[in-house]
Amino acid sequence: MYAELHCLSNFTFLRGASHPHELVERAEALGYSALAITDECSVAGTVRAHMAAKHLRIKLIVGAEFRLACGLKFVALASDRHGYGRLCRLITRGRRAAPKGRYALARADLEAADLEGCFILWLPAAAPRPEELAWLAQRFSRLRVAVELLRDGRDRERLAALTGIGAQCGVPLIASGDVHMHVRARARLQDALTAIRLNVPITQVGSRLYANGERYLREPARLERLYPRQLIAATLELAAACHFSLDELRYEYPRELVPAGATAASHLRRLTQQGAR
Repeated sequence: MYAELHCLSNFTFLRGASHPHELVERAEALGYSALAITDECSVAGTVRAHMAAKHLRIKLIVGAEFRLACGLKFVALASDRHGYGRLCRLITRGRRAAPKGRYALARADLEAADLEGCFILWLPAAAPRPEELAWLAQRFSRLRVAVELLRDGRDRERLAALTGIGAQCGVPLIASGDVHMHVRARARLQDALTAIRLNVPITQVGSRLYANGERYLREPARLERLYPRQLIAATLELAAACHFSLDELRYEYPRELVPAGATAASHLRRLTQQGAR
């Protein structure tokens, strides 16, 4: 059993190569306990994922991936309704600070954000920077180190390095897959999307493409060969602690901006007359 906690859908434009429902259905077929849809600074793909998961036994977790201006990268996963609200506020903050289609967040924004009710997964770079984890550890108690072993020839070295960094900062490790597609066969499409995003012919993308097709929903037996057992067990523990569902959301009509003694219609009439003058 396994829960994938870092998964992009095609709602992460020109990165994810699978529809949300394809990811959910494939995870269910593989026997995953849970799947987190974590599109970049967005929860747009979770609605379709939620509709697909409602007819299946798999648990859906809502989250998002973020990259700060300094390069620090992490995933936030909503464990409850309050965490979902705070996650959405951070997304709004980032989107409002940049032109349409982009987002901009700095460490100051994350410091100002209250992400209580969320789990945070640090996504270390190819050359991990311990300072990033130390900074996050000072601000978030529900923090994990995402260990993503993608068979690039450095998995053993990476696992050892992250184990040391996690122990140094007192942060537990957890398995994760940086999933971009539901099946390996989508790797060629994912390569094409990368070339389009970089605006270069695919024959010239070179090392900017992923080295292999490992960023798919991998079979549990394959994961068990790659990851220590305790890292896989940690995914199940975290998934069990996430209880939020989109079914909890209800439309909340905004507070009326109407002065005392007036109705909505009379106040609108008055504003209209002022504007006409």
